[in-house]
Amino acid sequence: MEMTLPNWAVLMDNFLFTLYIPLTAVFWSSVIHLSGGKWRYEVRFLMASSRALFPLGFVLLLIILASGENSFPWMGGETFGMPLNAWHNITFFNMREIILYLAVWAYCAHFIKLQRKDFPHSDPKDRERFKHWALLAPFVYMIYGSVVSWDFEMTQMPRWFSAVYGLYHTESMMRAFLAFFIISLFVLRWRDNLKRRINDYVFNYIGQIMLALTIIWTYLAFMQYLVMWYGDLPEDIARWDKMLQGPNAYLYWVFFFMNSFFPFLMLIFKSVRNSPALLLFPSVSILVGTFIERYMWIISPQADNIDHTPFLSSWIDVAITVVILGIGTWLWDNQMKKDGLYYEGEEEDAKS
Repeated sequence: MEMTLPNWAVLMDNFLFTLYIPLTAVFWSSVIHLSGGKWRYEVRFLMASSRALFPLGFVLLLIILASGENSFPWMGGETFGMPLNAWHNITFFNMREIILYLAVWAYCAHFIKLQRKDFPHSDPKDRERFKHWALLAPFVYMIYGSVVSWDFEMTQMPRWFSAVYGLYHTESMMRAFLAFFIISLFVLRWRDNLKRRINDYVFNYIGQIMLALTIIWTYLAFMQYLVMWYGDLPEDIARWDKMLQGPNAYLYWVFFFMNSFFPFLMLIFKSVRNSPALLLFPSVSILVGTFIERYMWIISPQADNIDHTPFLSSWIDVAITVVILGIGTWLWDNQMKKDGLYYEGEEEDAKS
């Protein structure tokens, strides 16, 4: 069976998650370090081990770029009546995607290398050097994340523009990582083979951050729509019309509520934030909602003609996601073993 545009959109969606898991891990490691959070010592090496996903993400990027118009309709001449600008030059597009990916990968690798030397008793010079690199992480994340949001989502409809789309996209993905990380921590605690225990208060801290980001996401999503609707900008609001009036219009409301009201109404309760098990519910809501969100924005220029629900409309969606998830899990698990994060029995304990 030949892959259709929605299938390629699901592949791009998987690529974005594969990219943002290690990228956002570095971002949050930096933020927790700069804010002086002592709980960083419990989670930073677990976050850093997700760097194992960078090679997988690069392979997916090359596949997507090679697909050309299958992933980016404007490459095949579908410009929706708008002329292309220099940003849509295919050679420039491919070059910046590859170069920026490799550059960010290299930065993250160096950040993680310096982080290994950062302990209270470490050489002050090593700690100061790491602090300087940590200061760069938020800028690297926001700048590169904005470019990714423009290339893979915003400019899928040439000349469509939103001043806050980069912030809207990157904020969404930094929260999705936290949701993913909570689920991962829960599974790791259930397996009970981590050398360092993850305390319950870590879940509470992450839950508080997720609550704040949920409020911000809801504001950004509504503001972006309100500005274009209130400004009576038909060329801009048309993209929402395609999503809200197309065959999959219900998916828009699914991701909106799963990203806003559902997690908010759970995370506002302290009892939920203090329970690792209960935190799984808002985390799953955010993770699924964000996946659908990315999918809808990728196909939005043609959403009025696409009747395709991810995973339910095609077995190819399931196959793509299961394969990528399986490879990613295997890579991350092996990296945690290499990093010595697992306790593997008395013999291992004796060596340590």
